[in-house]
Amino acid sequence: MTRILSSIFALLLSTSILLTGHGLQMILGPLLGSELAFSELEIGYTGSAYYAGFIAGCLFIPRLIHKVGHIRVFLVLISLATVALLMLGVSQTLLFWILARALSGVSFSGLYMIIESWLSESAPPQKRGLVLSIYSVITLFAISVGQMLITLELPLTSLVTVAAILFLLSTLPVGLTNSASPQPLHPVTFKFSTVFNDSRIAIYGALVCGLVTSGFWALGPIIAKALHFEANQISIFMAVTLMGGAIFQLPIGRFSDLVDRRLVIAALSGAASLITLSTIVLGLETASAFFIVMFLFGGATFPLYSISLAHANDNSTLSPIETGSVILLTYSIGAVVGPVLISATLAISNLGLYFITTLILAPFSVWTFLRSRAIPATQAHFTPYQDVPVTTQEVILLSTDEVLDAAMDPTTKEPSPTAG
Repeated sequence: MTRILSSIFALLLSTSILLTGHGLQMILGPLLGSELAFSELEIGYTGSAYYAGFIAGCLFIPRLIHKVGHIRVFLVLISLATVALLMLGVSQTLLFWILARALSGVSFSGLYMIIESWLSESAPPQKRGLVLSIYSVITLFAISVGQMLITLELPLTSLVTVAAILFLLSTLPVGLTNSASPQPLHPVTFKFSTVFNDSRIAIYGALVCGLVTSGFWALGPIIAKALHFEANQISIFMAVTLMGGAIFQLPIGRFSDLVDRRLVIAALSGAASLITLSTIVLGLETASAFFIVMFLFGGATFPLYSISLAHANDNSTLSPIETGSVILLTYSIGAVVGPVLISATLAISNLGLYFITTLILAPFSVWTFLRSRAIPATQAHFTPYQDVPVTTQEVILLSTDEVLDAAMDPTTKEPSPTAG
């Protein structure tokens, strides 16, 4: 394992620096837009543009990487991400901001893709789960640290410069590494109808997860600011949500290996809707109360993506990478719609995120539970849960071998008769 970590140290260091800057950028964008007098709906448009760019990047960047290689594209995309960030300070025109955020989405979809394919190739199959865990921790920690930088006593425009400096510094470790580039990326295929027919709950689970969590990522700082939080409270508001998702993700996922995953999805959706409904009904006002709410909100909503992915793999007749690509695309479609939908409600109430979460997840929870009762599970779980970051389809490759091993009969090493 020491040899593996040594071979990917430069990549992990670049990733840490890059995602620290990205974490700062994610909290800066909405706050800077608010300072420029953009409406909540306009800020929602910029959030949706980021996810639209992310989808576009997943579709065409693999071809670019195939032509010129991982390292060159990595450096080019960091340059474009820096340009997209600095564009936010050039103009106050909404269309200009939408283009900038879309460019940022394209850049980061490609950057995640390169990082994850590099990790996947560098780790042998039996170590990929550990490498994925390390990568997930680095991702969470770096983004959280970046968001805490908002507490620095600097103008927002100066913090934009800080984020840009971090982006550019992240080129150094990878740019100077002597490690070989990975092989060309796997082609992306989206067999949506097959995955939908195999597991409707997984598709809808990924969709509603994208709708709800994207609203938090795109508008969380605006929601906190509307609740009259100070800069340090805004960063805590964001960080505790990530912490809740991180702490609850693995134990809930492991529990879902033991029971019908549909019941876990229904329980999480129901819990999230009850948490948000209680926030509305109780009329919470203190920052500490909202921190507790957001911790529980993250714990209930963030695991939905990985558990939906695991449930899709339980039932899919496709390979894990094909199934995962469809689940990711479905999440991303929800993430394009989510910021606009939630921002539209913010014009009516500062609790728009909580209203939308309740209205979406409560019916989904009931429907999922009733479907689990009407259609009994006939297939044993053969896909162990894996905590997968919501990035690109390449991260799914980090656990593909484990998934395939789990689908094999342990005595004959032939495909399990329940694996279809």
